[in-house]
Amino acid sequence: MNRIFSEQLAHHLAQRLAKVYCLAGQDPLLLGESEQAIYQAALQQGFDEKNNISIDNQTNWAQLIESCQSVGLFFNKQVLVLNLPENLSTPVQKNLQELSAALNEDVLLILVMPKLTKAFEKQAWFDALNRYDVDAVLVNCQTPNAEDLPRWLKYRIQAMGMTADDEAVQQLCYSYENNLLALKQTLQLLDLLHSDHKLNYHRVIAVAEQSSVFTPFQWIDALLAGKANRAKRILAGLQAEEVQPIILLRTLQRELLTLLELTKPQQPVHTADALPLQQIKAEFDRLRIWQNRRPLFLSVLQRLTYRKLYDIIQQLASIERLVKQEFSDDVWEELADLSVKICL
Repeated sequence: MNRIFSEQLAHHLAQRLAKVYCLAGQDPLLLGESEQAIYQAALQQGFDEKNNISIDNQTNWAQLIESCQSVGLFFNKQVLVLNLPENLSTPVQKNLQELSAALNEDVLLILVMPKLTKAFEKQAWFDALNRYDVDAVLVNCQTPNAEDLPRWLKYRIQAMGMTADDEAVQQLCYSYENNLLALKQTLQLLDLLHSDHKLNYHRVIAVAEQSSVFTPFQWIDALLAGKANRAKRILAGLQAEEVQPIILLRTLQRELLTLLELTKPQQPVHTADALPLQQIKAEFDRLRIWQNRRPLFLSVLQRLTYRKLYDIIQQLASIERLVKQEFSDDVWEELADLSVKICL
């Protein structure tokens, strides 16, 4: 399956129209724009009907498969959009395989899925789709991370016929990380306000609002990477969004337990010893830690000793007692202090 980013979709559609598209990700802007772009391209080629279905236990597969088999002069060419759940049961996989066998030139299939996992790619229905259309396309609709967002934003600005200096791009990324819908609206406003279509820091700061959205997992990644300022900023954002502190505690607890499992000593050690890195690759494989997260674990392992890890776990337990017994607002300050300790 050919893999492209969502910003490359317009160029692809200008060249050809595939018979199968997979939109993988959870960003509402990228999913919505990608689906609409494919439908508009299909409309120009005679696909004048659109059928959008969310797959669940109530799905009428017999009717769905029959609609795909209905071809001829009296039937419209249709775009069939299937919104798949994150985990596919065995019956759903079987029905998807039967559906792929019923596809024909009068049906353009769009599969929308939260993510494409290795398990998905090994399933028979996915292989059947690849064999049905060797030119099938997977569109990455995941929200760009902090490192990729400047590249995505520059492409977006250029596509809108605007230019922006580096300071403008940096400020927009800072203000709208993980919130592409708000970022799109701000770019449209800036385009309307300035007839020369040139963006600089002063023009951006005049209209930009702090609309970044964060998850507990991004806080964890910042901690592992040793980025104290970013960790504290994310923590402040999570507090503003009224995320329950216990969620952060549990998420961090799981990561610390993973660190303990990764560095379990084979012989007695001194508390001042650094955490061992020998045979770490084998432990990564055993614990099934994703490749893109391994550098984060290596970073934190190089900063910690057994004593420091023990102190962090003790402080985490104290914060949990603060949350459960005293219901204190001081928990956010304690989490900020803990964030700095982990990053040092």
